[in-house]
Amino acid sequence: MKSIYLFISLFFSQFSFGQSPSEQGLHTDSMSYDGQQRKYMYYIPSGIENYKKVPVVFFLHGMGASAQIGVNVLGPQYHARAERDKAIVVYPDATSKHWNDKLGGTYPLTDKIDDVGYLSSLIDLFIRDFKGDPKRVYFSGSSNGGMMTYRLSCDIPEKIRAIAPFVSTISPGVAKEFAKAKPIPIIITSGTADSVIKWNGGTIKVTRTPVILSGDENVAYWVARNGTKKKAKITHLPDVEPGDNSTVEIQHYKGKNDVILYKIIGGAHTHPTLRAPGKPLVKGLNMDYNSFERVWDFMMSYK
Repeated sequence: MKSIYLFISLFFSQFSFGQSPSEQGLHTDSMSYDGQQRKYMYYIPSGIENYKKVPVVFFLHGMGASAQIGVNVLGPQYHARAERDKAIVVYPDATSKHWNDKLGGTYPLTDKIDDVGYLSSLIDLFIRDFKGDPKRVYFSGSSNGGMMTYRLSCDIPEKIRAIAPFVSTISPGVAKEFAKAKPIPIIITSGTADSVIKWNGGTIKVTRTPVILSGDENVAYWVARNGTKKKAKITHLPDVEPGDNSTVEIQHYKGKNDVILYKIIGGAHTHPTLRAPGKPLVKGLNMDYNSFERVWDFMMSYK
């Protein structure tokens, strides 16, 4: 019976049942925006009542995913780092499991959804009600969520300190329209064997997108926008898992607002992570480093 009681206690401690919205732990809530109830989840670290202001890290899920999936995938890493750095982590939900990223092409269910306005309002909420530091708001996102992160960096750059998009690229139309947008530090994670967001550019069938920028074109846009050095310092991570058939090249374009590319040579549409003891290799997944922890440290370095 004691074991059962302990299990139930631990389970419920992860959720917001009976909790104040500002208590430590994982919470689920929603806000009314543009005639819809928009769900989001968020993690509050312990002890933030002792701080005047705290960083706020947003993660935007990919197409077909959800805030809950973001929690499942990132939670173990991001929440541990949130406790260390006393930062709030926010997982917004898209409508119809897709963000209006302005990538081009069409996705009828969300083409007219004002996700920029919704996410901007969510930033305001966490600054107003949760001691969020307006100078330390960060965005990361995967795939379609990465595309949305790129879009936000152009539409509301004054609200975002640094960004970390995964397996995605900026819309060609957005890049052209916002060629001289406010510089924002960025760390990009992209795979050369990604069959969805192809390194060499091309089409995305599911959203009827006619063309996307290549990985090199995406980096070139950011180097120009951020005014960094044009020549990168190139290093390589140790190939700790030769069996994953992929390696990691780091391109660091230094400046006041750095541009860093983690180019996963042989990497697919996945997030690099270290292999857990006893677990098998996964095809297309680089296991030479933990990408989520690396991007967290990058974002937190900008204050």
